[in-house]
Amino acid sequence: MMLSKPNNQAPQTPNTIRMLSFLPSWEMGERVDVSDLFALRLARRGFDIDWIMLSSPFAGGWKKTIWRNQTAYIVGKENVKGTLGKIFGKLHEFLGMLKSVPVGLTGNYDVVQARDIFYAAVIGLIIARIKRIPFVFWLSYPFPESRLLDAKEKRSRYPVYTRWMGHSTSWLLYRVILPNADHAFVQSEQMKLDIMDHGIPAEKMTAVPMGVADEVFLRQSTESIEGPIVYLGTLARVRRLDVLLHAMLEVVKTVPHARLLFVGDGDAPEDRQFLEAEVKRLGLEEVVRFTGFLPMEDAWRIVDSAAICVSPFYPTPVLRSTSPTKIIEYMALGKPVVVNDHPEQSRIIAESGAGICVPWSAEAFSEAIVKLMSNPAQAARMGQLGPAWVKQNRSYERIADLVFERYQTILSRTVA
Repeated sequence: MMLSKPNNQAPQTPNTIRMLSFLPSWEMGERVDVSDLFALRLARRGFDIDWIMLSSPFAGGWKKTIWRNQTAYIVGKENVKGTLGKIFGKLHEFLGMLKSVPVGLTGNYDVVQARDIFYAAVIGLIIARIKRIPFVFWLSYPFPESRLLDAKEKRSRYPVYTRWMGHSTSWLLYRVILPNADHAFVQSEQMKLDIMDHGIPAEKMTAVPMGVADEVFLRQSTESIEGPIVYLGTLARVRRLDVLLHAMLEVVKTVPHARLLFVGDGDAPEDRQFLEAEVKRLGLEEVVRFTGFLPMEDAWRIVDSAAICVSPFYPTPVLRSTSPTKIIEYMALGKPVVVNDHPEQSRIIAESGAGICVPWSAEAFSEAIVKLMSNPAQAARMGQLGPAWVKQNRSYERIADLVFERYQTILSRTVA
């Protein structure tokens, strides 16, 4: 399914790029790769963005407001239980999103972007083609593949709905959105390779990895030999975090004072419940603790207290294409890390020397953790290598330069 390509004029002024940007949630707007990258750094470079985003706390169908000094249109997001309820909710959201059409058609925009929201991307694509301006899609996670895997492995509360969403979004993404987009930003080089297998040419995509906010660099890192082993992030079942529990069974045999702290929570209640049940089954109640979700400042404070930080990514095609944030945050805070083989994590450790990369197994994780806890001088040296590498490679100032330059290319290529 192909739509006619744009034949637009240059941006309205040399210093301003007017963008209409679709987001799947208000909460995503608070992620640093949106709030810091777009609403702050690209805004300083001349991006004037109108946002259209879903929000579950807002019960109405449409609301205009101000978000981070920019115009935002909020579409009510329905949270209805059951398969039919979920489908009805998506239909309700789609009808709400249709109110963005007059905004897009009457606004003086130079480009339309959609991020991780597939039916709205089709709306944005149609707006862009009618106005003959570029359309850009931003994919931060392989959502279609993840939904199909969740349904297959019975991790979904609503498997029929999840399977339907997986197939429908896969068709939209690979048959409609990406073939017709003028450019796509993806999360990693591995994701770029995966998408190329669907026939999307490499030159249409730019990999933009995750970075860290400036606030992380402003913190005073502390060495903590006796601190906990910290995992920061989601407890989603797809990550198979029980590997850390089995690793701790071996760690405490050599390092009895070792403790594991999970900072975060599951995408669904059963994610954490599964891990808590495993803790009891393995007799690790005195060794493992869960904090639940915490404000980021509190989470960073806990990372500050850590002796070692861990970043396990179960080697599935879904997770291999991700760009882990946690390893970058650990390193920016000066902590030695233990990670498993993963396209991006392996490369980061090889380039920075800030930790140990191991194969995926409880034995390998336990050996690396014991090695660092038994050699605090080595662990400290590794931790000291992290901040400089992150500043050089993953600050949002550098990432903003990359994205801004690519947008300049996208716009220049579509000038008549």
